[in-house]
Amino acid sequence: MKNSECAVSIKETKEGTIIKVYVKPKSKRFSIKFENNEIIVHCTEPPIKGRANREIEKKLSKIFKVKTIILSGHSSQHKYILIQGLSFEKVKHVLSNFESKGRTVSS
Repeated sequence: MKNSECAVSIKETKEGTIIKVYVKPKSKRFSIKFENNEIIVHCTEPPIKGRANREIEKKLSKIFKVKTIILSGHSSQHKYILIQGLSFEKVKHVLSNFESKGRTVSS
């Protein structure tokens, strides 16, 4: 992940770090990619009755090992998600590591 991508998609706050993501529901597997200065989250659940949102919060919490909360975009593919208690650098490191190794997150 390049620093220019980070500036657009990640912002540190006193509560933690907020990431801006674009969600692609109903994918074959949960994954995170970086394309055109955006963080793209591919989730397996459909965007019905909050199922995709719940999957995103659950899987990101597992990846970061802290609570994650969707702050806005509950009914949109563009979402702002708070990663509680983690710094910009830690979030950047975890996301880069996750993407570069092509990891997946099981339930």
